[in-house]
Amino acid sequence: MRRWAIGALLCAWLAAPCLTTYAQTRLSYGESVEGSLSAAQPEARYLFSRREGDAVLIAVEAAEPEALDPLVMLLDAEQRQVFALDDNSGGAPDARLRHVLPRNGDYLIKVVAAPNSHRTAGAFRLALRLLNPTPTPSPLSDLPRVAPLAAGESIRAELSDGAPFHLYAVYAAAGEPLEFTLRAEQALPIGMYLYSHDFERRLATAELNDVLRAAPAAEGWCWLVVSRIGQVGGSAYTIARAATAPTRPSPAEGVRLVAGLAQTGALSPRFATLYQFEAQRGGRVDLILQAQAAFPALILLTDERFEQVAAGEGTLRNIPLQRSGRYYVIVVRNGGVNEPASGEYTLTLSGALTLPATPTPVLPSVALIRPGETLRGILDDQRFLAYYAFAGARGERAQLVLTAESGTLQPTLYLYVYRGEQPILLGSAAASADDPRRAVLQSILPETARYLIVVARYGVAEGTTQGAYAVTLSLTAP
Repeated sequence: MRRWAIGALLCAWLAAPCLTTYAQTRLSYGESVEGSLSAAQPEARYLFSRREGDAVLIAVEAAEPEALDPLVMLLDAEQRQVFALDDNSGGAPDARLRHVLPRNGDYLIKVVAAPNSHRTAGAFRLALRLLNPTPTPSPLSDLPRVAPLAAGESIRAELSDGAPFHLYAVYAAAGEPLEFTLRAEQALPIGMYLYSHDFERRLATAELNDVLRAAPAAEGWCWLVVSRIGQVGGSAYTIARAATAPTRPSPAEGVRLVAGLAQTGALSPRFATLYQFEAQRGGRVDLILQAQAAFPALILLTDERFEQVAAGEGTLRNIPLQRSGRYYVIVVRNGGVNEPASGEYTLTLSGALTLPATPTPVLPSVALIRPGETLRGILDDQRFLAYYAFAGARGERAQLVLTAESGTLQPTLYLYVYRGEQPILLGSAAASADDPRRAVLQSILPETARYLIVVARYGVAEGTTQGAYAVTLSLTAP
């Protein structure tokens, strides 16, 4: 009978025009307000503006339960639609209403006395709460996914749905005892896993244990993985490595990446694969991962010390390189060691350059190239470098275009300025995945001086491509 009475009351409210004007108080999440109902003021109204998908809680508590039995309603701002109402869910006579907002915009809360109740006048307190607030970002959430862990060092990090694992590069001497201690700050099942440098072998495991011990048989790099055991949940943790005598690390070895050549790989059954390439400071690279099946994979790019440079799913584009030397790429299952997803992929590097190993000659042992001129030559295993010189003025815009006209040639370009007899590198460029037969370099000339163009194949002396090329110089006045 009471449900019928409430329904009839709603129909009357929605069908009939409102003859009395009521004040409307505007609320925000987290606010509590006091109000009252009486014969002269039979309802109270509250407006708030929120987003689609917000889960709201509206609680109304009677100050004197013997005087007031409140009912709360949630409507659109124009009172054309009632989304939800409640009478006694907060424990009679208090009302408690939960609802997920269907759209962005203004909403109206009405408090009235419950129909067919003799308790119609009295004070109440209304509270508006958001049940699904946007999580506050943890200061640990932006930490790199890969980092070096030296002897005697400790690192605080966090596992979460967005970062279910972290990788630590560990260098150890042959037979050196390694000991890692893990302290989790919340009750989350966490595992520690020690892998060989190429991720081919798991050297040690410690699941639901706060200590991992191992003694690698050979000197070199290992990988310590801290990963969730389950599929959900998060916790901050501190990982510490026991102190040992310092060891001077040597470079790690990985699968060599050559610009423009796709490397095939698979994350089954292995957890990750390590790659490496050489590049110089000031260059930019693309790393393009194309999966043959839909599985989540992460690309981690680090410098030669295993400090993270960039991380992303699927593809990294236009990543600036701050150092010259070796870089490492790790393709890893995004969900961590215990993620079941796996599949095959191809990884393509574009843009990385290796400095010419052959000493740059001094003038005049190079060919002169004039603005607007195109010169041709051949690069192969006997001649993998060619040199061209021009005179440039400060502020001029130089554009160099190197095109492979035959064979398998992967062209690269270097631009130097002469200061005395010493050439100083200004910039470099390589063919990209989008245009694998052409390298384009543009530069604003810093001074009036002699300039040197070095034409090379990717990898220079260690390269394998060869073919005919054409190089063109354009100079534009400032």
